Amino acid sequence: MKRYPSIDLGRCSYCRGCVEVAPRVFRFNPATGLMEVIDQDHYPRDEVDEAIKNCPEKCITWVEEG
Repeated sequence: MKRYPSIDLGRCSYCRGCVEVAPRVFRFNPATGLMEVIDQDHYPRDEVDEAIKNCPEKCITWVEEG
């Protein structure tokens, strides 16, 4: 079962705090003006959990696929 982070863009304030905490996982795409999760085979749990904990809008969650 694959687990990956997801951003609810409808709630996101684009503060970019997730990028500061977990730059290997999250990025801001200037072409689209949106926050993105960088596609990976495995996401560092500690970094994602820290981003979830520090997100002011509580818009980052883990999603389980499979």
